[in-house]
This record gives sequence, structure tokens and C-alpha cells, in this order.
Amino acid sequence: MRKAILIMLAALLLLSSCATNHDVAMSQNKSVKGKNGISRPDWVIQDQSNDFKHYASGYGTGKTFETALLKAKLNADANIALWVSKSVEAVRDRYLEETSEDGKETYIDRFVSQAVEAGKALLTGVTEVDFWEDKSGGVWVLHMIPVANVKAQIESTIKAVCTDASLFPDPQQASQAFDKLKEALDSCFEKN
Repeated sequence: MRKAILIMLAALLLLSSCATNHDVAMSQNKSVKGKNGISRPDWVIQDQSNDFKHYASGYGTGKTFETALLKAKLNADANIALWVSKSVEAVRDRYLEETSEDGKETYIDRFVSQAVEAGKALLTGVTEVDFWEDKSGGVWVLHMIPVANVKAQIESTIKAVCTDASLFPDPQQASQAFDKLKEALDSCFEKN
């Protein structure tokens, strides 16, 4: 189970590493023109995420605009998937720090596995906000996902795991695990 999760995370990191990172001062941003004379948008070099929306950019190149755009979209989605996975891991880590009970590995592994699977489905709700083509024909894409959707999906997974009688034959233990996982979720998204 853990091996499959690690393989998936490695694949996501590989996809996201294809994106190019330009470290350019914001004051220099508007002087860079792309195809059609359009100035480079701020989101190409600066994360636009806030408490309510998570943004991710992706970069792609190809022989045609369509190929470059597709690669950019895949990279942006991979960056969002990576952020979702990191959010799940943050909830798991916070929970493990706060809990000392025995046998928690079984349901925590199930939680992580189900949350990652649910995160894949969540990517269908990603919105393409903008794109920009640089002078060399490379395409940048900006995607957005509401933070509340991610938090709700993780909470739904917590409920599903904690109501699984094969993992929690004792309803009181299930309730305690739910409360602690929910508390870990809330603390990881407390500013949201």
C-alpha cells in the first residue's frame, strides 16, 4: 500500500519537475512580452494562492501550440495533485503527532490511500483560469481549485474510514479517531 503511494508521489514529482521555474523580480515581469505582444502575467512567476483558492501553474513545450498547451495543463494538474497529496500528508502527520494509541497504522494507511484516490477524482473540478504563450512557443497555464473542495474531500475520507466497522469495531474508538483526525484537518487548514 505504502509502496503504491510512494510510486504515485514519485510520478507526480516527476511530472511537476518538468515545469520551469523562473526567478525574476516582479518589477521585471511586465517587460517580458510573449507571442502576440502580451506581457507575461504575474502568475507565471508568483503563486496567486490564497485562503480560498489554490492556484498552480504548468509549463509545456511542443511542436504545436496544442501539444504545448496539453503538456502545460498536465503539469499544472500534477502540481495541484502534489499539493493535495501534501495536504493529506500534513493531516496524517499532525494526527500521528497528537495520537499515541496502538493499531492506528491500519486506519491511517487506509485514510491516506483513500484520500489520495479521492484527490484524483477531485482534479476533475480544477478550473483553467488563464494561459500565456512565450516568444519561443512554450505555453504557461494557470489552474485553480477551491481550497474548501479539498478540505471537504479529505473530511469525507475521514468519515468513510472512521465508519468502517472492519477498522473500528468499537464505535467509541471510531468517534475518537474521527474527532482527532478532524482536529488535525482543521489545524492544517486553519487559515482557510
